Amino acid sequence: MVEDDLRIFGKYYDEIYLRRKDYKSESEVIKSIIKQFEKKPSKTLLDVGCGSGEHVKYLSRNFRCKGIDINKEMIETAKTKVADAEFEMANMIEFNLNEKFDVITCLFSSIGYVQNFENLVRTFRNFHSHLDNDGLTIVEPWVFKKDFQKGKVAIDTYEDDRIKLVRMATSKLTRSQWLVYMHYLIETGGEIKYVRESHKMLASDCEDYVKAFNLAGYGKIRFLKENLWTGSRGLFVAMK
Repeated sequence: MVEDDLRIFGKYYDEIYLRRKDYKSESEVIKSIIKQFEKKPSKTLLDVGCGSGEHVKYLSRNFRCKGIDINKEMIETAKTKVADAEFEMANMIEFNLNEKFDVITCLFSSIGYVQNFENLVRTFRNFHSHLDNDGLTIVEPWVFKKDFQKGKVAIDTYEDDRIKLVRMATSKLTRSQWLVYMHYLIETGGEIKYVRESHKMLASDCEDYVKAFNLAGYGKIRFLKENLWTGSRGLFVAMK
C-alpha cells in the first residue's frame, strides 16, 4: 500500500525523536541562555512549534508556559504530557493570542516551515508583537543553505512490541526553497504500509535571519553556535 500523508510524522514523532534528542538537557541550555540575556526575571514563555510538548515539559518547571503548533495531533499529545501548561493549535506566521510573554522560543528548526523570507519576516514581527518590553526570542534555525549536502540520505528506525518503523529522507535545494522528501515503512499487526510525505522548508543563510529580525523591529541579535547540544544548528537570541 502506498499512501501520501503530510501529517504522518505527527503520529510517529515521539517514536523517532525521543531516543535521538535529550530534551531535558536542551531545556537546561535554554534556561541558562535566558538567564544570560534577560534584562528582568522571566516568568512567562511561549514555545512556538512546540511539537509533542517535550521542551515545554521541562521549561514549565521554571516558567508559566504556553505551546502552539499547527499540528492537531501534536497538540493533543502535548496536553497529555504537561498538565500545568496551555496548548493551542495555531500557525506561527499569523497567530494572535492577545497576550504577551517574557520569552518566545522556536526550537528544533520548526521555523523552517515558514518556507520563504517574506514569511520569516512576518513570523518574527508576530513574535515581536507577542513579547513584553525587554523580552527575548530564541530561535533554532533550519539548516543554512551553505550547509546543504547533495545526495545525503538520513535514516531513522524504531521497533517495539507494537510497531516497526523505518524512515528515510532526502533533500533537494532550489534557489528559493528546500524540499525534504520522507519515506516510511511502517509495520503493525503483521502488515507493512509505505507512506511518503514532502516538506517545503526555508532556504536561507545566517545573514537572512539577522535581516529578518532587524526588519521585525528587534534590537540586539546574537547567533550562538558553540557549547549548545549535540545536533544543534545554533540559536539566535533576539532582544526586544
